[in-house]
Amino acid sequence: MHNVTAVSPTFSLINRNHTPTGRLLINDADEIIYANTQARHFLGLLSEESLQAEQKLMPLLHQMYQFYPHTAWQGWPKRPSPATNRYLIYRPPNSIHHAMLKVEIVEKILLGGKNIWAINMQLVETPRMTVKHLTV
Repeated sequence: MHNVTAVSPTFSLINRNHTPTGRLLINDADEIIYANTQARHFLGLLSEESLQAEQKLMPLLHQMYQFYPHTAWQGWPKRPSPATNRYLIYRPPNSIHHAMLKVEIVEKILLGGKNIWAINMQLVETPRMTVKHLTV
């Protein structure tokens, strides 16, 4: 008889076709012009009144998330290299689990002579390791 320990990743039950996506519009001054309901949820802005005039995105993100990788966030909001993705990591207090958001600049719009950045924030699956002890 042999004891074997198997470690395998398990994934949360996120339906990729129905994963909620936060959508934002910001200007060059990092002010949030628009945030859909899911983006407001990700940012901790749960009511219409929560989005104040001249509300800046980066200070909100710094309050709640860790930036990964750090180099991808330099020069925000300009797009990083095509091979680089931007992520935000949320780790609840007193928990070993975390949530990860992929942040993408999907479009740069010139409106009234000013840049407007269209941003998607999407929850991505994060593998958790499951340890099983088997007797063979």
